[in-house]
Amino acid sequence: MRNALAVAGVVLRCWSRRKEGYILVLILAAVQYAVASMDVLSSGGSSLYLYDVGLLLTWFLGWVIAIHVGASELPGEEMRGTVFLLLAKPLSRAELIAGKWLGAWAAVVACTLAFHAVALSSALATGVHPPLLAMLEMCLLHLLSLAILTAMAIAVSTRLNRDAAISLTVTAALATYLLVPRIPKLISYAAGWRSGMLELLYYVLPHLELFDLRRRVLHGYGPISGNVLTTLVAYGAVWTGVLLLIAWLSYRQRHFQRDKLLE
Repeated sequence: MRNALAVAGVVLRCWSRRKEGYILVLILAAVQYAVASMDVLSSGGSSLYLYDVGLLLTWFLGWVIAIHVGASELPGEEMRGTVFLLLAKPLSRAELIAGKWLGAWAAVVACTLAFHAVALSSALATGVHPPLLAMLEMCLLHLLSLAILTAMAIAVSTRLNRDAAISLTVTAALATYLLVPRIPKLISYAAGWRSGMLELLYYVLPHLELFDLRRRVLHGYGPISGNVLTTLVAYGAVWTGVLLLIAWLSYRQRHFQRDKLLE
């Protein structure tokens, strides 16, 4: 565990010195200022619209940073040749995977909380006061969904280079978020083995849409119950663990050759 924490600390320090997160925060702030300066829905409705845009961009940018950071770590070590130094130390591949995920997710959490702070500040400045408890639940579940995405990106990157891992993870994330919730409707149009295959996919793929509470906060529906929140947290933790297990099983079979990695 100590080795994994050490790896996580290195990952977090490295990403804190990079500019991507700061640039995305500035972009979000600029977009919020631009939307606030345009009274697109007249003075009565633009404030809520501003917070809606802020939350949408926060969700999108959180996905961007999670997939980018998660898919960059292992391929980066391989491209630099530092993977040999890491594996030569008393560091197991399971600890390497766990440390990379923990450090990447910590960097993602820091960026995403900054995104939420910008969106909330602009909303408060325009007179929108979202329900506090529901907003905290939304942030928690958003961060949990990003833990799943970070683990997914790391799992994919164990076998692909960075660009391919990012592309595949984006495709998989969009498919699970947009298509999986619509499978029950699609089943009614399918027959035979197609219906069974769709039903299987519905139950074996992650449901990222369950972690999206933006509508609940925007419309003031209040917080979800404690039992539902606990179930969602457990669901997210299980999926994160499953993806990290897949990443470890894939990475433990990798055999590295210095000449090929440095070509």
